[in-house]
Amino acid sequence: MKGFRQTAEVSRKERLRSMEAELKNLQMSSRISQMLLKQMMDSTQNMQQDLGRALGLINEMQYKVLAVQQVAGLDVNKLNDIANGLRLKDFDDASAREDAEGNFSVGDVVEEDSTVIITSKTENVDKGIFRSRIKLSECGVKDLIDGFMGRPVGAKILTKLNGDEHEIELLAIRNPPPVAEVEQASDTLQLVESEAAQETVH
Repeated sequence: MKGFRQTAEVSRKERLRSMEAELKNLQMSSRISQMLLKQMMDSTQNMQQDLGRALGLINEMQYKVLAVQQVAGLDVNKLNDIANGLRLKDFDDASAREDAEGNFSVGDVVEEDSTVIITSKTENVDKGIFRSRIKLSECGVKDLIDGFMGRPVGAKILTKLNGDEHEIELLAIRNPPPVAEVEQASDTLQLVESEAAQETVH
């Protein structure tokens, strides 16, 4: 119309070029997706092969250990006791380090912020928990939280874990330092850093 500028229509060639470019982009995206998928499949296959080899080695080791026990005439029960003693020592050493690093104190009853050490028994001996150190409120198992909250060392509860009935015993309670002490320690650290910075400036 006279006095109005009309929008130029896109020519057929330009539409074809645009469609061609979009098609090329789609083809490229498809090729990249196929490559990534192949890499994932190859990686999964490699992991399966590694896992298969690891399981084979574990089985071989188990048979050799059984053979050693029979050839040497070892007392299996005594062997298990010694192995558990070594495991317990390593666990206690690691737990003591955590106590020292986090300034944990021995607790009498489980509190909201308590870290607990537990063990458990099941009908199948191999499925029991040897030792576990967890912050109770963050463990995600409601039966454990409700069962041990406010209770002393030695308390026991029955609950199912991974489909097995566990008799869980509370072996120890560790409490973190009060919030006021943590904040005071943080303030002291900031003060020391500030004084050190001032000395550097002067």
